Amino acid sequence: MRIVLRALGFILLLDELLLSMAAKPPNVHYDFVVKEANYTKLCSTKSILTVNGSFPGPTITVHKGDTISVTVHNKGRYGLTIHWHGVKQPRNPWSDGPENITQCPIQAGASFTYQVIFSDEEGTLWWHAHSDWTRATVHGAIIILPPRDKSYPFATPYAQQAIIIASWYKADVMAVYDEAVTTGGDPNASDAFTINGQPGALYDCSKGTTYRILVNYGKTYLFRIINAVLNEELFFGIAKHKITVVGTDGEYIKPIITDYIMISPGQTMDVLVTTNQTPSYYYMAASAFADATASFDNTTTTAILQYNASYTPPSTIPSPTLPSYTDREAAENFTSKLRSLASTEHPVCVPKDITTQMFISVSVNQELCPNASCSGPNGTRLSASLNNISFVTPTIDVLQAYYRSLKGHRGKKGSDNEIYTTDFPLKPPYFYNFTGDVGNNTMNPSLGTKVKLINYMEQVEIVFQGTNVMAPENHPMHLHGFSFYLVGTGSGNFNYKTSPKSYNLVDPPKVNTFGVPKNGWATIRFVADNPGVWFMHCHLERHATWGMNTVIIVKNGNGKNSSILPPPDNLPSCSKS
Repeated sequence: MRIVLRALGFILLLDELLLSMAAKPPNVHYDFVVKEANYTKLCSTKSILTVNGSFPGPTITVHKGDTISVTVHNKGRYGLTIHWHGVKQPRNPWSDGPENITQCPIQAGASFTYQVIFSDEEGTLWWHAHSDWTRATVHGAIIILPPRDKSYPFATPYAQQAIIIASWYKADVMAVYDEAVTTGGDPNASDAFTINGQPGALYDCSKGTTYRILVNYGKTYLFRIINAVLNEELFFGIAKHKITVVGTDGEYIKPIITDYIMISPGQTMDVLVTTNQTPSYYYMAASAFADATASFDNTTTTAILQYNASYTPPSTIPSPTLPSYTDREAAENFTSKLRSLASTEHPVCVPKDITTQMFISVSVNQELCPNASCSGPNGTRLSASLNNISFVTPTIDVLQAYYRSLKGHRGKKGSDNEIYTTDFPLKPPYFYNFTGDVGNNTMNPSLGTKVKLINYMEQVEIVFQGTNVMAPENHPMHLHGFSFYLVGTGSGNFNYKTSPKSYNLVDPPKVNTFGVPKNGWATIRFVADNPGVWFMHCHLERHATWGMNTVIIVKNGNGKNSSILPPPDNLPSCSKS
């Protein structure tokens, strides 16, 4: 029966498709061919952008500290870039990937080779396209195993598997994006979520192709969970099985035993699951956490955890009990438990002598349109901002402009000055009751490509303040080039006198993506030890599209080893030079 199921493509045998514990040696080369491929889901067939024809794309497996190269051959219809999410890329922003921030897009028919430098990351990260909404289908897992002479800080699992949760649209994703950008309205929500490319039994025309993982009784498995969804945070659980969370965002944490997790877009979590239930079939499921008034995908994706001893499914497969869509308490109860492992092998070094302090308000806004001609509220265009500035993406990437200035080559007179300005503010233009009655004067942000320059080795603290402007919700913020300590979160307005008293400076989680609570605040700390140009943005795609972004530029230090590496020879050319 296994052979038949495998031939039909309905089941993926875990013992045959496990991620190998023996990673490839350093300096391995991968070829990613970006191309269109037909996929049939939800009763209809459409063409999607893929890497090497697969959705999700291929998994990259390395050991901690390895360096690899990946040549991306763009055989698609659009220019695009690839980002190695959570990989710090020390001194190497040239291969970080966000379009028109660190590189211009790889045009259709062209190729570009990324050098991906791994440093202290260990666990699960992922890669994805970083152009418009192409990451909807162009993404895959990155597995970073311990150094070759080390082991996990927990018992070695029997086997492991990546679990990638993604969005699926019946329509062409780029058409959804283009319509939203053109009209200024809210983009349509996705039609389904998928687990490893399959929507699951609760969707039309999908029961027979539900993704399955075969397991043996009495074993412990490591599941590497990635939220690649475009616009929703997720609850995830496995029926009748406890989940032990042991890592997040490429860092280990103190184990958390739980019935469910809450995972934001961009985040990864490593969980251990022991198969100690009656051998049978069990659903794993994911559904949205959406404590907001904005539209969202309220469907549920499922996969099957199938014990090897059981070949006949029960009449009713048990499902996990997940919190409701709006259960903010359940979400915060989980996230509040995250703590760094803080062991001898994995120490915690929280910056305590802060030299650069920023306060950033995070808002969804509106822009006025001529004759109220847009599709947002009252004829406006939907927008978003940090410190009341809605980011405008330039046509020449920020990194090249900055690097030319460092080298004294500015291209055409004044051209680099026109690409970005260095006046992103340390605080909002004025303070108000961020989480209360905000009035109307914060609705319309200013527009600009404003960046923040930070000196090398500064100890940085950033307080992110969610606001009640227009449509408050949880914002998963991501900073490229760094992992950082999430030292505190809270509800309401941040108070400089009382809020820091709640900080955890002993074992806070070290992450690359974190949630700013709805009408609340979050504080991160990091040392600016990675010179380069680094994008900071909300990982909800609609918010990033609307301008909830900025750029942090960390200046070079005094020596060669604390300076940005030179650009590669085959860097994609820009539309302007």
